[in-house]
Amino acid sequence: MNKKRLCALTALTLAAAMTLGGCGGKEETPEVSAPQTAASEEAAARELSLTDSTLGVTAWSSPNGATVDLTAVPSEHAKDDSAEFVVRLNGKDMMRIPCQWEDNAYTASADLNAEDGYSYSVALSGKDGAYAEIPVSASETLTDLADSLESYCSLTLDETELSEGDLTILNGYAIVQAPRITANNENVACAQATLVLALDGEEIGSVALTMAPGETERSYDASITDMSFTIPDTIGEGQELTLRLDAVLTDGQNLTAQGGSWTVENGSIANAVG
Repeated sequence: MNKKRLCALTALTLAAAMTLGGCGGKEETPEVSAPQTAASEEAAARELSLTDSTLGVTAWSSPNGATVDLTAVPSEHAKDDSAEFVVRLNGKDMMRIPCQWEDNAYTASADLNAEDGYSYSVALSGKDGAYAEIPVSASETLTDLADSLESYCSLTLDETELSEGDLTILNGYAIVQAPRITANNENVACAQATLVLALDGEEIGSVALTMAPGETERSYDASITDMSFTIPDTIGEGQELTLRLDAVLTDGQNLTAQGGSWTVENGSIANAVG
């Protein structure tokens, strides 16, 4: 074989080798996992929730506040999970109380002043970054503590008539509200309600009212129509008649409210106020 032919054969062999190398299987570069981002960590966090929650309340010995007790059962609980009892007043944070974990539930208590507009929630936190704040359902009794702690009575005289020595209530109504939150969770009710006519503060007549359950919890009311009181013939110039409602609750509280007053001027009873 001559030298020129040998060189050509060698070049052909090298070209074939290069062609085969280009068409052969390419060595794959191993994939490298991207670092976990904050978003993926958040997506991986558990979804925290509650399966049950209850609120209890007890009035203080004085009617200017109450203690609200929380029990909340989470859907799951892991080591180092925690919770806070969040109390807001008219949408503003009032307090965040760390909960205790006992008997498979979170518990906490909050001492709250007698005000209206409270709302409650539970903030759940996990060591893995999971977080959720869950509202706790509360009745009007628990949202409006000031109103729920209060007891009162009222007497409204829509129409009255003075004639022939009688004072007649043509149309009116009486309301008695017992406290809805009490110190010992006692169910306080209206035991007695009486309309009292007084002359210069001294009782001269009375009528017992029959009170029926009202529209709100532990309230009582009665409609008053065509109810008459006799006015003494001896009533004199400048003296004052008053009509009031006196009520007694089952816990011993005495309530009173004035409904109207009349004075004697120039020999006539006038100047009704009610």
